[in-house]
Amino acid sequence: MRGRAFTAQDDQRAPGVAIVSQTFARKFFPGEDPLGKHVTIIDGKHDVEIVGVVADAKYMSQREEIKPLLYTPWQQEGEQIGTMHFALRTDGEPAALAATVRQVVRELDHNLPVTEITSQTARSQLTLGQERLFAYLLSFFGVVALLLAAIGLSGVLAYSVAQRRNEIGIRMALGAQASNVVRLVIWQGMKLVLLGLALGAVSGYVLVRLLASEYLASLSSLREMAKLLYGVKGTDPATLLTVMLLLTVIALVACWLPARNAARVDPLVALRNE
Repeated sequence: MRGRAFTAQDDQRAPGVAIVSQTFARKFFPGEDPLGKHVTIIDGKHDVEIVGVVADAKYMSQREEIKPLLYTPWQQEGEQIGTMHFALRTDGEPAALAATVRQVVRELDHNLPVTEITSQTARSQLTLGQERLFAYLLSFFGVVALLLAAIGLSGVLAYSVAQRRNEIGIRMALGAQASNVVRLVIWQGMKLVLLGLALGAVSGYVLVRLLASEYLASLSSLREMAKLLYGVKGTDPATLLTVMLLLTVIALVACWLPARNAARVDPLVALRNE
């Protein structure tokens, strides 16, 4: 982004240089230009000059926060290098170059083992394995819970319609339209749904605040459960509104089925039974 990249001249005979991330520059040199600044690397006990600034990147996992990073050229690391990772930009399928990479390394030094050849996409997906598993499990149990709630609501309304069959027949005999009956039954069910949404929103907000409080700091497992949805806060308005809207739509469908049956009640049959 600024400055220069490493070159072949940045070897052990050249002065130590480094490239830093944007977060590093903002944290340690706020309001200043980091280019030309010198920092001391404690582990290596040597001084390096900042020659470039690169964009921020996540180092180990996509879940982690952006950290300040400092990069040094491998030629200046000396004996400290144990293993190395090379990144190759390809035009085609990355895995197709595996044999070629092994052959090139073998020609350079047949004693160097080449392991873990994979694509950058595969490596990034590997860091999301736990999140993907939790997402599948949460989605499955969420769908099951939603279906059970819809079936339960529809069953309650169907039983209520059966109990009020004669009343509905009388209403229709006195001039009530089918649309009036449908609205009557749907509103009966939606009152329960709206009450449940209100109680659920309030109790959910209280539980989220409780999980985020220092009171439960010792219960690390509970606090980790509150972080399963990456990038989504417990009080995220968009998420809450989306869930409430989804529940409302499913509830309307569940209420519509018994309401449609109620609208088909024959007034003559209902009155004759009465």
